[in-house]
Amino acid sequence: MTTLRSMTDALATTAAERVARDDFWTGWSGEPVTGAAVAEHLEDVTALLEKRGWVRNTQDDPQLPEADESMSVKALLLAGLRALRSLVKDTGPLTLMSATFEIGHATSDTDTKVVADRVLDELVRDFTRHPGAMHNPWAEKRGRTWDEVRDLLTAAAEFARVHGPRA
Repeated sequence: MTTLRSMTDALATTAAERVARDDFWTGWSGEPVTGAAVAEHLEDVTALLEKRGWVRNTQDDPQLPEADESMSVKALLLAGLRALRSLVKDTGPLTLMSATFEIGHATSDTDTKVVADRVLDELVRDFTRHPGAMHNPWAEKRGRTWDEVRDLLTAAAEFARVHGPRA
């Protein structure tokens, strides 16, 4: 099976042609974003997911068990407290979508997040060979692994550094 990591050079070649337009690297504010800023954003996302853990979707979070009628009041309260603590203390695993959103507001900005999302989408489109593929549904696909998501983030950071505009 071909991995995303083994296809990085081929991906960069074809995606680079599509992202050469200046507007690709322009955020919603109308201002340009550098490739280095996008790479740093993606590296921060990777570091956050390394620290907190990655889950495919929120249903996969082991800290948030499904509530059912057989649970005791104590078990329900403990699950609720764990969920609340996770939100308040910034603990517990994140999805790729929630990690990029969190970094976009913590150490980056919305423009950089938007352009980073575009870069991730372009690489997923090349990898899947589907023109409408997007990185969040790709990351949430059943069977997806953290190694694959990390490889995507790493490849996208390298791609942005090489092909993105300079300051």
